[in-house]
Amino acid sequence: MGERIFANGLLLSVLQLSTLLILLLAANTAYADFPRLSAFLAQDGYMPRQLASLGDRLVFSNGIALLSGFATVLLLVFDGSVTRLIPLYAVGVFTSFTLSQAGMVVHWWKEQRAGWLFKALVNGFGSLVTGVVCAVLLYSKFRLGAWVIVVAVPLLVTLLLTIKAHYRQVARRLRLAPEARLHLPEPLREGGSPVVVLVGQLHRGSYEALRYARTIADTLVAVHVDLGDGRAAAFQEQWQRQLPEVELVILPSPYRSLIEPVKEFIQRFESEQRQGGERFCTVVLPVFVTRQRWQNLLHNQSTYFLRQALRREGTRVVTTVGFYL
Repeated sequence: MGERIFANGLLLSVLQLSTLLILLLAANTAYADFPRLSAFLAQDGYMPRQLASLGDRLVFSNGIALLSGFATVLLLVFDGSVTRLIPLYAVGVFTSFTLSQAGMVVHWWKEQRAGWLFKALVNGFGSLVTGVVCAVLLYSKFRLGAWVIVVAVPLLVTLLLTIKAHYRQVARRLRLAPEARLHLPEPLREGGSPVVVLVGQLHRGSYEALRYARTIADTLVAVHVDLGDGRAAAFQEQWQRQLPEVELVILPSPYRSLIEPVKEFIQRFESEQRQGGERFCTVVLPVFVTRQRWQNLLHNQSTYFLRQALRREGTRVVTTVGFYL
C-alpha cells in the first residue's frame, strides 16, 4: 500500500514537473521571439514604430515590456490558473504552427526554385496536420479558455491593419519631393539665439521645425542620431542635396541610444555658446499632432522622453513645433 502511494506521488510530481518545464519553455520562446517579431512588424508599419527600437542593452526592450503587460493581464483574467491557461497556450501554439506552415507554402509557390514542389508539399502536409490538431483543441477546449483566441485574433488583425493604414496616411502627408531644394527664411543678423533642431528624417514635419528655428536663430545646427540602421549615409546625402545651407551634425550611437548622444551634444553646445556671456540656447523638437487620441501612442514617444531628459539636465529652453497630420 505504501509503495503504491509513493508511486502515485512520484508520478504526480513528474507530471507537475513536466507542466512546469512546458511553461518555462513557452515563456522562454515568447520572450525570445515576440520582441523580434514585433520589431519586424513595426518596421513594416503594422505595429508602433517604437517597438523596432533597440534598447541600451541591444534588445527590443519595448517589445519585452509589451509582452510582460499582456502576460500580466492574462494572469489576472484567468486568476493564475495553469489548468485554464494551458488550453489557451495549446490553441495559440498550433494556430501559429498552422499559419507559419501555410505561409511557407505560399513562399515556395512564389519563388518556385529548384525542389520547391517537395518543400511546399512538406509544409502543406505540416499545415494540414497542425490545423486538424488546432481545430480539435479549439472544439474540445473552447469553454476552458480557447474562446479567447477566436475573439483575439480577428481583433488583433484589425488593429494591425488600422495601424498600417494610419502610417500610410502619415507618410503621404509628410512626403517631400526627394530632389527639390528646400528654402528657409533669411537668417537673423542680430538678436537671435543658438538653436539646435533634432531631425530623424527630412520630411514636412522636420522642415516646418527648421523653418521656425531659422526665425529665432543666429546659429542653427541640425542634429541626427545614427542608430546603426545603415541609413545615416543616405540621410546625409539627401540633406546636402536639399538643405545644404544648414549645418548637419550626425551623432554616432553604437548602443542604439537616442537620448544619451543628444544630451552630451547639447551640453557641449550650450557650454560653447555661453563662453563670453550668458546666452540662452534653444532646443527644437518636431512633434506630430494627431487627429485622434489613440494615434498619439504611435508617435512622439521619443520626443517625450528626450524632452524630459534634457530638462533634467538643466536645458532651459526646450520647445516643440507641431505638425498637424
